Amino acid sequence: MTKGDETLGSNLLQDFWGWAVAQYEDEQVREGLLELQESSNLIILEAMFLAWLGHRGQAIGEEDQQRIRAAITPWVEGVVLPLRRQRQAWTGIPSMITNRRHLLGLELEAERVLAGLLVDALLIKEQLNDVSTPVVERNLSQLPELKDVVTLRRVVDIFGR
Repeated sequence: MTKGDETLGSNLLQDFWGWAVAQYEDEQVREGLLELQESSNLIILEAMFLAWLGHRGQAIGEEDQQRIRAAITPWVEGVVLPLRRQRQAWTGIPSMITNRRHLLGLELEAERVLAGLLVDALLIKEQLNDVSTPVVERNLSQLPELKDVVTLRRVVDIFGR
C-alpha cells in the first residue's frame, strides 16, 4: 500500500475506526483509557492505533512513532484538547447541557479526523494471520506516556483481550 492510494487508505481508515469504536464500547476498556487520559495525558486514539497495528501484526519503531506524533500533535493540541476542555468546563452547568452535547458531537468529528491523520502517517502493511500480544506491547511501548512499566502493562492488558 502507498500513502497516495485513497481507496486502500479509506478502507484502512474504516477498519481502524470500526475497531476503535468497538473497543471503546467496552465499558472496562473505556473507563481504563479515560483514567489514563487524565492521569498520564494518554491520547486514547493514538494508543488504539498502535494496538490496532499490533493486532494486525505490524510493529513500529521510534521513527514511526515520531512521524505519528508529528502528524497528529497540531490537531490534538489545536482542536481535540480545546474542545474537550470546554466540554468538561460545562459539566454540571444545567444551562449548558445542549451546548455540551454539541461539543461532544464536535469532539467525535475531531476524533474521526485524528483517525485519518493516524492512518495517513504511516505505510500500513497487509494484515498478518498469526499475530501475538508482544507486537501490541512493542508498539505501545513507543508512547512516551507509557514509559512506566505498570502503566504500559495496564494498557497492554486493556488491548490484549
